Amino acid sequence: MKNIIIIAMMLVATINLKAQNHIKGRVVEQLEDSSETSIPGANVYWEGTTIGVATDEQGYYQIPEPESYPATLVVSFVGYQTYTKIIKEWNHYHIILTPSIQQDEVKIKGKVNTTKFSTINTINMQTLTTGELEKAACCNLSESFSTNATVDVTFTDAVSGAKQIQMLGLDGIYTQITQENMPLIRGISSAYGLSYVPGTWIESIQIIKGAGSVINGFESFTGQINLEYFKPETAPKLFWNMYTNSEGKIENNLQFAKNNGNWKSNLFTHISYFDREVDNSGDGFLDMPKTKQVNLLNRWEYKGNKNYHIAFTLRGLVEDRAGGTIENAAIPYVVDIHNDLLEFTSKTGMLQQNSPGKSMGLQTSFRRHNQTAIFGKNNYKENNYKGLQESAYLNFIRQTYLGNTNHILKYGISYYADRYTESFKGNIDTSFSNKVRVDLMTGIFSEYAFKWRESFNLVAGIRADYYNNTEEINYLPRLNMKYNPTEQTAIRLSAGRAFRVANVFVENASFLASKRQITIGNLNPEMAWNYGTNITHNFRMFGREGTINADAYRTVFENQVVVDIENDGELSFYNLDGESYANSMQFDLAYELFDRFDIKLAYKINDVYTTYNGEDKVAPLTPKNRALVNMAYATNFDKWKFDITWNFIGESRIPSHREDAETQKLSFGYSDTFYLINAQITKKFRKFDVYLGGENLLSYMQKDPIIDAKNPTSDLFDASLIYAPVMGRVIYAGLRYKIK
Repeated sequence: MKNIIIIAMMLVATINLKAQNHIKGRVVEQLEDSSETSIPGANVYWEGTTIGVATDEQGYYQIPEPESYPATLVVSFVGYQTYTKIIKEWNHYHIILTPSIQQDEVKIKGKVNTTKFSTINTINMQTLTTGELEKAACCNLSESFSTNATVDVTFTDAVSGAKQIQMLGLDGIYTQITQENMPLIRGISSAYGLSYVPGTWIESIQIIKGAGSVINGFESFTGQINLEYFKPETAPKLFWNMYTNSEGKIENNLQFAKNNGNWKSNLFTHISYFDREVDNSGDGFLDMPKTKQVNLLNRWEYKGNKNYHIAFTLRGLVEDRAGGTIENAAIPYVVDIHNDLLEFTSKTGMLQQNSPGKSMGLQTSFRRHNQTAIFGKNNYKENNYKGLQESAYLNFIRQTYLGNTNHILKYGISYYADRYTESFKGNIDTSFSNKVRVDLMTGIFSEYAFKWRESFNLVAGIRADYYNNTEEINYLPRLNMKYNPTEQTAIRLSAGRAFRVANVFVENASFLASKRQITIGNLNPEMAWNYGTNITHNFRMFGREGTINADAYRTVFENQVVVDIENDGELSFYNLDGESYANSMQFDLAYELFDRFDIKLAYKINDVYTTYNGEDKVAPLTPKNRALVNMAYATNFDKWKFDITWNFIGESRIPSHREDAETQKLSFGYSDTFYLINAQITKKFRKFDVYLGGENLLSYMQKDPIIDAKNPTSDLFDASLIYAPVMGRVIYAGLRYKIK
């Protein structure tokens, strides 16, 4: 591993680097007293192209440079005159919009669509802004999707407090989660990594459905979730968030931003602490583990001139979880999980002089993640896992155009190096002690983007990745097409192939909270195709804006590592022998019912089947139907904000198990349907916000989530069959303080 890191660092030092530069600035309105107020949600785009962005809640924008100069920048927003400016060079541009004289009154003041469905991007993408994330406490990434229907979040088990996501009907391991398009949650971080990203660090989240870009890697089966952290130029100089809830959890976030000439820097800090015993279910187990987390990230950016840019981050995290039975339990059961993480990332880029559309860049990441996990007690053949992941990642990208900017070509090379050292003691049929696996993935890729008459876009790409352990080259083609019959409507088609290597222990850590006997076969890498279609339509009705979005996706596995929990007391991992597919359909409607009152409706159907030992079955613990209603109201200038979200979760299949030690009766079937309601009120003052909210206000909890909780040493014990919350109603409050 040391040799890998040394070689990677040498490459960082010797390769001519490059990333695309951006035009930045702010969009404001000048008031009668000559002061300025920001305009969030304004559209900023290059005339004659499909490249555009929206301003954030402070009115700031960041748009890629045009392919050539001069270029016309267009800024528009409802209630204001459209602004155009001919841009001749890279710079920061402060833009003042004038209220439209055609309207007697400008009724929209500072309103922003916090969830955006794009009709510009060729790939099906929706963006969650800071405003959307602030509708809930968003203590970490797992809680950032509570008002979004695309990403589902559930508990993995009843003892560790870990959560998992699902997208397009499949577990989160099939969704590529990235930090500014670099790997974030993969490998050992799969089990608990969602809690490693504080929500207050996130400036926006892009959710991409289906086949994404080949540039970002090979692991995107169902799509990509990309996080953009606050940048030094757009972040407040000082930000402080304090959170506490009715159960006694405390979180503290403190952030700093500093600009010093060519150097700019962010410092992100996060502390989470929970040390109470809470057993509202009365089963003798803690509803949530005691947790302690310290999380730090420091970002630096250097911009010597408009053609050169470098950014790097250093991050460290330590987290401990202690759960299981309450103190002085007759038969103790211990959950003890430790994680420590150290990570370095860098992004470096250069624009080709006199040809802004031509560029090259290098992304790098180096990570060391150590994890230990104990489920049980020494006297009772506990499940004891130890894992160490050492990783290096490099991605070199070159961009050019063929003839003109209607034909964009990107190509490059990537390198993934993962070294896993793992041990497991427990209910397993084979010895698993200090096993070392080195995964080396060397890839080349190319992507061609074509634009025709502002109405048709095509992005076609292919990757070829060589995997050392199979000595095979995996070819991964991907295709995205978009047609705009009108400016307000986008029709998309996509298809693509993805590849990944399973890490069965960490990706299925929830099943360690049971007495299941583990069997691991000779596993091959997973491979699948994803096909999808999407229609997005923006409309105006009764003078108000709305969006309709509908899509359908199908994922078909060529090979899958089947996680078989169909037999009571058994956990088996083997290669797929039969069919495995996931169909997902979703419909979204967003509309402003009246001034500053927005409503979002969504309905989703998942149809997921897998072959288990020759028998086709509905995937377990996966709801077939889900629905969401979100209503949000804000007074002028967001002085008061009110938000409520209603979720419907349909039934899911429960695998066979024995609930009673005496009768040994076999139980199976489907879960109950249930509803979840979350709400929040926010009061804005000059420099700080105060918020009060509640989660799971109906206090719905899964009945008897732990099987044979009174006797955790029995062969029936199982805390992994979870389909609903294991915590009841939680009331929280917090304060956000900003100095811009």
